[in-house]
Amino acid sequence: MNFIFILKLLGTVCFGTLLGFVSSIPVGAVQLEVIKKTINGHTKPAIATAAGSATSDLMYGILALFGFGHFLLMKDFQIAIYSLGIAVLSFLVYKSFREREYMMHSECQVVYKKRLSFLTGFTISVSNPGMIIWWFVGFKLFLDLKMFDVVTIPVKLLFVFSGAFGLGLYLTLEALILHKFQKSFSERFLFRANMVLMSILAVLILYFIFKLSGIILGFNTDLLQN
Repeated sequence: MNFIFILKLLGTVCFGTLLGFVSSIPVGAVQLEVIKKTINGHTKPAIATAAGSATSDLMYGILALFGFGHFLLMKDFQIAIYSLGIAVLSFLVYKSFREREYMMHSECQVVYKKRLSFLTGFTISVSNPGMIIWWFVGFKLFLDLKMFDVVTIPVKLLFVFSGAFGLGLYLTLEALILHKFQKSFSERFLFRANMVLMSILAVLILYFIFKLSGIILGFNTDLLQN
């Protein structure tokens, strides 16, 4: 294994990680869940949520780049996935609404389990089939760099793992940074922040309903092509 090839592999890791990191910046349902758990004092469950999301993204990346991407964009699959997304986000909104009672009574405390948080992050990410498009676009950008004459299976896997790592890295850093400043948040701020996060989740539910309606009724929503 020559030095140039090692540099190319290192470049693949750096590019995949950076791509995944940047792509996690726009606010989504997983990021909202990570923020909510962290500001409520549950950093480890927040990181578990990020890990679950990264695992889901990794699964989508492998399926997309190894021949299953077109299957995942089929109408029936998207209907099932968006329906799952609506159900999961609706549950999170309901749970957030119930948590208001805990926040208004300081003697009570919200409890988050790490395993359940991991499953929550995984399920939320799975319910976003748009990740397939992200992997296709990201891999196309990687191919445009022309670092390898032939992109082998190990190189594809390295790119996918790096991208998923970058996605999870952003969410984890977000949780750690919020944890550092957690003590400076007042109870009033935390209550209002949770209400805002719950409202944004409600908007995401409407978006998923819009996407699902477009798929069922056959009109173009401009984000996923059928």
